[in-house]
Amino acid sequence: MKLKGVHFLLTYRCDMECDHCFAWGSPKARGVFTIKQIKNILAEARKLGTVNSVSLEGGEPFLFYPIMIKAAEEAAKLGFRVEVLSNCYWASCPEDALEWLLPMAKTKNVELSLSSDLYHGESWEIEEVKNAVKAANELGMKVGILSIKYPKAEAPCPKEIEGAKVGLSELMYKGRAASELAPDAEKKAWREFTVSL
Repeated sequence: MKLKGVHFLLTYRCDMECDHCFAWGSPKARGVFTIKQIKNILAEARKLGTVNSVSLEGGEPFLFYPIMIKAAEEAAKLGFRVEVLSNCYWASCPEDALEWLLPMAKTKNVELSLSSDLYHGESWEIEEVKNAVKAANELGMKVGILSIKYPKAEAPCPKEIEGAKVGLSELMYKGRAASELAPDAEKKAWREFTVSL
């Protein structure tokens, strides 16, 4: 099996503490990758010759903005496609979102994956995410929306938010979701599990 992508959990620190978080992101979490560590891992990934993408996620990578920007620049300089995942806490209005995204827009091969669902807010379409999408579109950045299925949702997940395609994923019962959400999950007898993945 060839390694095709590298995911940096840049930090476990997050401004939120979502029930579905597989990484146990939290405002109380500590630690962040250093630029030196990131450069070393990127150099090793380049040596493999099979890696073509790098994801910067967390927690919330925008909490360590200078490190995130430098990591994106270094990865792009090495020819990797770069994806940055965020919950958009920083996009309080389109004008501010534009300022936050401008350094990334100058770096080629950087795209955004933004979280917008009922785990991150009270609606599928979170206002900060809409602001970030508007700014990304203005800057010509590729942007997509990550949404996680919510079993008790009254309204359906939209197909697009501000023109950005929404990818709806199953809830993974890992990390905090295993302890917070598994008790309410649909139960099945073990005999029903007849197909291996």
